[in-house]
Parts: sequence; structure tokens; C-alpha cells
Amino acid sequence: MDIGKLNIKYDFTEGYEGEPYLVFKIKNSNEPTLKIWEGLVADMLENPDMSGGGWKGLTRDYHELKGIWADGDKEVEINVSEYLTDLLYYSNKSFDYEETLEMFESLHKYLNYAKEQGYSVIAKFVD
Repeated sequence: MDIGKLNIKYDFTEGYEGEPYLVFKIKNSNEPTLKIWEGLVADMLENPDMSGGGWKGLTRDYHELKGIWADGDKEVEINVSEYLTDLLYYSNKSFDYEETLEMFESLHKYLNYAKEQGYSVIAKFVD
């Protein structure tokens, strides 16, 4: 499968210029990068799983300032499977921003494509 056939939006920073954002990049490839305004990520992660099972993936990194948020502007290789599992929790949630759902779907498709193709993904926080 070609990533171009995923029919996703790759830039969620338009209109939020000058604001912090995340960049996801499929390592060692010419595939497009995915850029997401941090506000959309915050909107998605606003109500994390509080069951006591421990946070993983994007939820852990965001709320515990680890991974992407640990060393701002430094690329970090993420655990794609862990991020995908974490995203499942948010699949039936409602969000404050209309664009958050489209961002969620694009991020999920992007990471799933990387996993299916056996690619690693690096990400970084840009402040």
C-alpha cells in the first residue's frame, strides 16, 4: 500500500502558526511527515483512562512529560504498537475541537501504515 492512498491530512498546524506542535516522521523513508498542533493532542488526551492500569503511548508521554515531551525539539523513536493501542481508548470519544477527530483518524492511519510496512517512527515536540 502507498501512503498516498490513505487519504489523510498531514498538516494540522495551519491557523496555529507560532504555537507548539508535534512532528511524526516515518524513519528512513521519503513518506510525508505528519504535523499536529499540540492543542489538538491536548484536546484528545483531556480525559485519559483512569482505571489504574497505567498509561502507555501518547497518553503517558503527554501527561508524564516523557518521550516526545521529555527533551523538547529532540527526535524520539516511538513504540508504534504501543501508541496504536493507546489510541484505541480515544476512538469513541467526543472532542471539543471539530478538527481533533480528523487528527485522530490521520494519526491512527499514519501509525498503522508504518506498523504494517515495518517502519519505525520518530517524533518530536517543537515549541
